[in-house]
Amino acid sequence: MSSKFKYSRWDGTQTGFEFDADAAFDDLTDDLLYHGDVNAALRRMMQDGLRDQNGERMQGLREVLERLRQERQERLENSDLGGVYDEVKAALDDIIDEERHAIENSERDAMNSGDDRRAENAQAAAEERNMRLDLMPDDLAGKMRELDAYDFESAEARQRFEELKDKLREQMMQQAVDQMSGAMQDMSADDMARMKDMMAALNEMLQKYQRGDDPGFEQFMEEFGDFFPENPESVEELLEQMAKRMAAMQAMMNSMTPEQRAQLQQLSDQLLEDMDLQWQMQQLSGNLQQMFPQMNWQRSYDFEGQDPMGFGEAMEAMQDLGDLDQLENLLRNASSPGALAEADLDRVRDLMGDDAAKSLERLAELTKMLEEAGLIEQQEGRLELTPKGLRKIGSNALRELFSKLTNDKIGQHQTNNLGQGHERTYDTKPYEYGDPFQLDLNRTIRNALRRGASEGVGGTPVRLHPDDFEIERTEHLTRSSTVLMLDLSMSMQMRDNFLPAKKVAMALHSLITSQFPRDYLGLIGFSE
Repeated sequence: MSSKFKYSRWDGTQTGFEFDADAAFDDLTDDLLYHGDVNAALRRMMQDGLRDQNGERMQGLREVLERLRQERQERLENSDLGGVYDEVKAALDDIIDEERHAIENSERDAMNSGDDRRAENAQAAAEERNMRLDLMPDDLAGKMRELDAYDFESAEARQRFEELKDKLREQMMQQAVDQMSGAMQDMSADDMARMKDMMAALNEMLQKYQRGDDPGFEQFMEEFGDFFPENPESVEELLEQMAKRMAAMQAMMNSMTPEQRAQLQQLSDQLLEDMDLQWQMQQLSGNLQQMFPQMNWQRSYDFEGQDPMGFGEAMEAMQDLGDLDQLENLLRNASSPGALAEADLDRVRDLMGDDAAKSLERLAELTKMLEEAGLIEQQEGRLELTPKGLRKIGSNALRELFSKLTNDKIGQHQTNNLGQGHERTYDTKPYEYGDPFQLDLNRTIRNALRRGASEGVGGTPVRLHPDDFEIERTEHLTRSSTVLMLDLSMSMQMRDNFLPAKKVAMALHSLITSQFPRDYLGLIGFSE
């Protein structure tokens, strides 16, 4: 299969090379020289972040956590949980107002009909209905209960009330099963009964799972899979989704005032009492709290804003805040870049933006990238430098020092003298007593043949004479011994001179071992 590539003129906006192992290791060099601990150096890089070869900033965990705190604070400062009740209260008030208008219109029509008996009956009925509406309780649950038993004059008001009950019932049920709103719309009495059967089967499956028995997940999904559009692939995934949703509902309850919490509980009891679901949901909640204590079921939030949230918005806000809490806990406890791989990057992107998600993704790959480059390796549960990594540190130190030097020809190893050595000059000379016997066979045999021909003794075998020997010339090599003395006293640390001293030592080691392997480097440490 062929591939097509499109080329365009550079305009300064294109992205160049991405972050790689060499760039990361260059940033680690100073830390490794100073402390020598790969694990600690990676943790510090993970906290501080770095820049890639394009100068693009990769956020560290400190910046990501600060962004996380800002996102949480923004939600708490702008929102108000009272909107959960304001939304329901406003809907009920509109329904009651519509009913009062219908009562008034019905009474007016009867009075204008000219039928005295009809007018009298309409007036009495209007007085009775208005009195019942005037005596409605102030709390939402009580008002819902009274309206449920009320004989509406307005068919439209009755329909709106039934729709409100169905909507609230669906929202209450969303605390049990995540993303079920689509499957729960326009539910009939049979659908509600099936919901109860699903909850009972779910509790039974959970109990089997806790006992270590086969929970029968496949059979459960085959019968009730339409309740779960996300199509979980395992019982663990299903239970975690439900625990997350119910923990969000519990957090919303915990964040309310005692009066608000009591009203919501009464409203929940009122809506779910006729379906026999309350007990099933309470049992499920208790089991999930035991299985997923890490969901922090006791958490609560102090909302200080002015923007009222509806029930659905409040549930979504609680889920966002819960996910932010879990992410914060993961980031604070991450001891190595590899631990960041557990973060849900799509969720991070939704909550905190693309920059934070991209930084976490790159940080999570940092250890693996350095290992694949052969710069570090795992040894007995710890990360250690490889020989290649040590050489890389030395070459980085050498490059940094050389970048600050001026050109000079003094002190180099090169010589133009011939003598004893190993490097061939591809030149020869007649053998003399005391020379290394590095014989050039071609020229030696040629000399023997030429001498034999001049003496009239040709052919084979070729007989060699000492004067025929010709040897290869070699360059005269020099060897140097370098001794570096390092001050190890406390003053070096107090003046922050250890890092430059280590850089010089590593740079010398890299230079000598790579360019002049026959030279000698010695290190002498001294202190007071």
